Amino acid sequence: MPIRCRAVAAAIIAGQGEAARILALRRAGDVAGGAWGLVTGSIEPGETAIAAIRREIAEETGIKVLDLFTTGLTETFYFGPDNVLELMPIFVSLVPASVTVTLDHGSDQFRWCSRAEASELFSFAGQRRAVADIWHDFVDQAPAPFRRLL
Repeated sequence: MPIRCRAVAAAIIAGQGEAARILALRRAGDVAGGAWGLVTGSIEPGETAIAAIRREIAEETGIKVLDLFTTGLTETFYFGPDNVLELMPIFVSLVPASVTVTLDHGSDQFRWCSRAEASELFSFAGQRRAVADIWHDFVDQAPAPFRRLL
């Protein structure tokens, strides 16, 4: 079975320590409408994964990415129409607690969630599992320098 990567995801973390919250978006439209999860989007032709996630975060939330980290995690799922296994790298952006979110047409709601709330709310198993590792590596401690991309 072919494996491909044509999309990216990001956890947006606002605040620190006990006050830290992760941004959850509810998708609008025909594809997974009503599903809650991370910022996600497609990699455009000629675009790197880093450029794609920066663009997607800006488009979907209005947030300008200043800090970007690799988690080393991927969301993996089967895409039936093309009979492929999709890998989606998951990034992290740390933002101030006061950041403003402005949704585009791809989402109709957002929430800032605790780790437990996100684990309950997220619709995709891979993203729910990723929350625990993201919290450990980016909230419970400062991210390791090797993870920094921007």
